[in-house]
Amino acid sequence: MQEEHVDVKRKEKYTISQARDRGSLDFGSHISNKVGSIMSIATKDVVTVPPTMTIKGAAETMTKYRFRRLPVTDPGTRKLLGIIGSSDIIDLLGGNEKTRLISEKYGGNFLAAINEAIHEIMVTDVVTLPMSASIEDALREILRSRIGGVVVVDDDNRVKGIVTERDFVHLLADKKTGKTVEEYMTRRVITTTPGTTLGDAAKIMVRNSFRRLPVVSQGFLEGLLTTRMIIEFIGRNHIFEKIVRNRLEEVLKTRVSEIMSRDVPTVGEGTDLGEVARIIEDTGVGTVCVVEDSRLLGIITERDLLRALVS
Repeated sequence: MQEEHVDVKRKEKYTISQARDRGSLDFGSHISNKVGSIMSIATKDVVTVPPTMTIKGAAETMTKYRFRRLPVTDPGTRKLLGIIGSSDIIDLLGGNEKTRLISEKYGGNFLAAINEAIHEIMVTDVVTLPMSASIEDALREILRSRIGGVVVVDDDNRVKGIVTERDFVHLLADKKTGKTVEEYMTRRVITTTPGTTLGDAAKIMVRNSFRRLPVVSQGFLEGLLTTRMIIEFIGRNHIFEKIVRNRLEEVLKTRVSEIMSRDVPTVGEGTDLGEVARIIEDTGVGTVCVVEDSRLLGIITERDLLRALVS
């Protein structure tokens, strides 16, 4: 990968209300509306990339640091120009307008397309909050906009932090919340099968704005496919083992079973949300499947936990 402008440090420890020092969870008491409290949970040393980085380079960076999104900044001023997420790269495979970058501009040449600069596919209408925002502001903005994170900027639009859904999971981890999975889970889940092609799975994800797809066979849970897994498939260069003629269709024929994880965290319907949050923290996976006798009943996600925080 070309040398690019990437800033990263280890994320600082949480300081939010000393949540782990408390017993039973009073949701409202942990959601500060104090001016500027957003910076107490934000990742301050943010991985940023320039608009000239290649799409392949962005996938490699996401894989290296296990991030789903990267703010795009001017390398000199660090002013925010846009953001690129795993979903934007999946869009290249999902048959929507971004797929035309490959089919029209590059005549189906996959390698040429993913070596295009990310400014071709990045989102420029970025959801941001000022440094004066509160934790409550961040929570409600994430839920309102239905995105996974907000960028914190100063008065000159320079990146000062990022807050994601995962930052709120900490509030629930290992707590006895009195709220169970069955109250917040999604029951009507769109799934796929191990034999489904990557192209078809990507279309399902793009058209439904999904970040994950449970993989089932005859009702039994077999695995989980996420946008992060697809990004790692690209970022670790495994995808090039599938290419002979360097055509997009070769990539799209890859089976879900070759990319998905079979080690899927699961819970029952009666599990407390605090236990779900602990599992998400421990595994780093944003989705937990709800099962009974290995049969999929539904899923519960980081976003579902955020809904619990404001309910």
